[in-house]
Amino acid sequence: MKIVNISYSDSGGAGIAALRLHKALLAERIDSILLCFNKSSNDKNIIEVNRPLLSRLTEHLPLPIFNNKYRKIAPLINTDYECVSFPESVDYLTHHPLVQEADIINLHWVGSHLSYKHFFNKIDKPIVWTLHDMNPFLGCAHYLYDVINFPKWRKMEDDIRHEKEKWIHQHKNISIVNLCEWMKDYASKSVALGCYPQYIIRNSIDTTIFRSYSKKAVRELIGIPQAETVLMFASQYIRNTRKGFDILLDAIKDLKNCTLLVVGILKENINTKCNVRTIGNINDEHYMALLYACSDAFVLPSREDNLPNTMVESLCCGTPVITMRNGGMADIIHNGKNGYIADAINADSFRKSIDKFLACGVSENRDTISQSAHKLFSPSVQANAYIDIYRKAISKS
Repeated sequence: MKIVNISYSDSGGAGIAALRLHKALLAERIDSILLCFNKSSNDKNIIEVNRPLLSRLTEHLPLPIFNNKYRKIAPLINTDYECVSFPESVDYLTHHPLVQEADIINLHWVGSHLSYKHFFNKIDKPIVWTLHDMNPFLGCAHYLYDVINFPKWRKMEDDIRHEKEKWIHQHKNISIVNLCEWMKDYASKSVALGCYPQYIIRNSIDTTIFRSYSKKAVRELIGIPQAETVLMFASQYIRNTRKGFDILLDAIKDLKNCTLLVVGILKENINTKCNVRTIGNINDEHYMALLYACSDAFVLPSREDNLPNTMVESLCCGTPVITMRNGGMADIIHNGKNGYIADAINADSFRKSIDKFLACGVSENRDTISQSAHKLFSPSVQANAYIDIYRKAISKS
């Protein structure tokens, strides 16, 4: 069974998730390749799509073809939307040798590099589509938050969505993998994907890296006082409104005797009584694991999210998570056990959850939190669940 995982990149949240699945499949002796448009690692089983010069020039010619038809309006949408992707790319994938040789095509986050019109019409083998966000069943938006909050783009959003629905439905053997119940509910009700089988498989994590460590030992190593209360926040794009950093800052503005450990690029000064310690972006998983381990809790104030890698990593390290009731957080976090979920998505409610944690802690110890997370997010659990879906899909082809 030959699997080709297709992802925009092997980095970033969705790219890392695709890479982890690829590695999990290899560990189960499945012939897996990760095909991406932007390769950052040196793994021989990760292949970068060769984009011929003529194709790259065609993408950028000032002609109303492919995604170029959105050239003038895209920058305007980008000032409102977190991210936009369009569905009419040069067709790099249909005739790619690895795609032709594969038994299963597993799509991940592809951005604007998938030609929906050609891909779903010409590919004659089963497709498994892992939803890292909502873009496959929306128009150019990646989360419903943008569609709701910026209605001026609604007609364009709907027009693109209708085209995508028509093109996707050219292919009959598609299986949809959701990362959580929240995404499955939206996907199964969507016109684009609702007619296909729906599954839930969590992302996996390297449990040899993200595991329980001695908080005391790690704090001695990093130089954080043992008695200090540490809350940790991490985001590649801190000022991404959807990630809710503004909610967090409002919630802790008068929080004393506490340190906020921020992983990410933070340029401006923060107005809070909480001690803010900025680390910057980190690409070393071992270092990230130690930061989770030295923290008392990980704070995740997302207005809307799927199954954030940061939540999974934190729990695997035994660190409780304080978060909002949406996405995969609602599936995984249990109030008072392995973290707290705010009653509403606002600063007051989030602060109440922080205060509950500081006053009462959680009932599960860090080893128990880590062990439970390892059972949910282990690579073997993820890989075998995918293998089962691959086999079902092949049997229908």
